[in-house]
Amino acid sequence: MFAPYPEEKAKEYARDFISELEAGHELSNFNGMFGILVCKRNDDRKVESDADCETITRCDVQAGCEIVYGDDVVLRAFSGQCNSRWNVSGFVPALVDQVKYDNAVIDNDKEIHELSEIPQDETAEQKKLRDEKRIALCNETLSKIYSLYNFTCADKTESNFKKLSQKIKFNSNEETEKLLPTGTGDCAAPKLLSYAFSHNLVPYSMTEFYWGKPNTHLEHKKFYPPCDEKCGFILPEILGIEILYRDENIIVVNKTSGLLAVPGRGPDKQDCVVNRVKNLFPFCIEQPSVHRLDMDTSGLMVLAFDEESHRNLSMQFEKGEVFKKYIAVLDGVLKVPDNTEGQFKLKFRLDVDNRPHQIYDEVYGKEGITDWKKLRVFKMKGRDVTSVEFIPLTGRTHQLRLASSSEHGFNIPIVGDNLYGHQDEGQRLLLHSGYLCFTHPVTGARMEFIKEPDFKY
Repeated sequence: MFAPYPEEKAKEYARDFISELEAGHELSNFNGMFGILVCKRNDDRKVESDADCETITRCDVQAGCEIVYGDDVVLRAFSGQCNSRWNVSGFVPALVDQVKYDNAVIDNDKEIHELSEIPQDETAEQKKLRDEKRIALCNETLSKIYSLYNFTCADKTESNFKKLSQKIKFNSNEETEKLLPTGTGDCAAPKLLSYAFSHNLVPYSMTEFYWGKPNTHLEHKKFYPPCDEKCGFILPEILGIEILYRDENIIVVNKTSGLLAVPGRGPDKQDCVVNRVKNLFPFCIEQPSVHRLDMDTSGLMVLAFDEESHRNLSMQFEKGEVFKKYIAVLDGVLKVPDNTEGQFKLKFRLDVDNRPHQIYDEVYGKEGITDWKKLRVFKMKGRDVTSVEFIPLTGRTHQLRLASSSEHGFNIPIVGDNLYGHQDEGQRLLLHSGYLCFTHPVTGARMEFIKEPDFKY
């Protein structure tokens, strides 16, 4: 995954730590990833020691370790366990209690090992039953282990794997929750960020490097971004957003369904992409958004960190120079051959008596132009549905939802559309902005981003 914070400053401190490892640090025999997070203290928490001191270290296995260099608070972490220990003095603590973890593993450990041994003259049916029982016990152990993990998010709220699994289930439109990959939460990055957010620190630079014997994937002392396999699940939960790209001028994120793009009216509508980005990056301008997605729609958004980039991107959207593609799943069968293409030019306006609904109006409506392409018909939870690709050439409110549901369009609403169709309990709108292409406001490079939807299409 893309590194969520700039890495330059953290790499300076990482190289200092590498020198310590080379000089015989107690963890110099460790094989794995180390992480460095550089933070500032929040204004409401005073530095507890003289900022003029070269290095001040406060270590506590339970509270973590903070190394202060002037105004910088530097945190260190390692991935997984070190010499069978979750916690080592001088490094931020694990997200799980070691004793409780060990107890959860012991319950089924003996039986799992016995089931892993292959008996002589085992039949195919016996092997199938043995594998099924072993997998069931492994999943039971994993569920027990993940019930022990807790972490602090950027908004200072507490979360856990139960909440994370429920969100993944919602966004993927699955009927049952899926177990997260083994080791999720044990990497350096989630440890570092959870510690920082729980101790009122503001991260501004982070990096990770591999230390130890080279393998097919990792080189000794080389820097790497957080892993996709595990951190790709937990970091968006901790940060509040999934970051696909970030530099000094812009950030591209994958918005989840159910999250507002921009703040609404009232205190209950302030949690949104814009405010989450501003919370993570305090240097961001007050109004970074240059376009929006409906709250129920997921997908790609670009935001600007500075005023000039904001003006440039806004002009690109206004001139139609930004190219977007959406994936939608229609709640029914679109009776045209697969790969059939077409275009809708439909006029809609706000239904003032039924906000925020839009209604078709040839006289007073604003024209929305949408190219479309049928992909395929398939079964979803026992029902026939149709996946389509939408390319909006204008940016009208609810344009794609109306192109689907209106009798002047497909006359088939999108699955999970609570405004123009039907939404089952716990279901989301199956509409996703999966492609975004624009010109970088500073470098002039053409930027292209693709993000597949979590749901089947």
